[in-house]
Amino acid sequence: MVELTAWPGIGDEDLLVAVANTAHGEPGEPDELADAAGMRTWWSGLGLALPADGGPRRPDAAESLAMLRALRAVIRGLALRNNGFETEVDTAVLDGLTLRLDLGGTPSLRADGPADLIRDVGAATVTALLRANARPGWPRLKACRGEDCRWVYVDASRNASRRWCDMAACGNRAKSASFRRRHRTGDATAAASASASA
Repeated sequence: MVELTAWPGIGDEDLLVAVANTAHGEPGEPDELADAAGMRTWWSGLGLALPADGGPRRPDAAESLAMLRALRAVIRGLALRNNGFETEVDTAVLDGLTLRLDLGGTPSLRADGPADLIRDVGAATVTALLRANARPGWPRLKACRGEDCRWVYVDASRNASRRWCDMAACGNRAKSASFRRRHRTGDATAAASASASA
């Protein structure tokens, strides 16, 4: 199946992964959506174009950035659901993102109002989320099960059974922790059994 890629020039799942992985909330880890300059640097780093009508950018973008960060949390929450976690997804902060239908070229949603890269990226991300969610491959968009990770990825395994972003790192840590828990539980059960029979 050919994936439609109008502006911003990236496939839907790739855009969702890129937005979701802009930060993980770890102490000291930079958040690429913390301010407008960081967001523009991140966007440029992806090698993507500015909107076709890209006029001057608003210097005050705090509200738009807050909505984009909330959209990042929505994507992560849905990706966690796709990996077996029941999560609450709060979309209330997205209520302020007003969108209009754009039927020029590939049907999509665009930010309503003056040209603004941050709002346009938010609109493109909402469009990508709606389109990706309607495809049979949607359950393959997952967030890593590693408790200190949550990296979002597309599960390309044959049977869609991948649970971690990287088996060598997150997968091995999770399996080692599970082994230690079972071992401790087994020791505690054996000790309790020994003291009961004594």
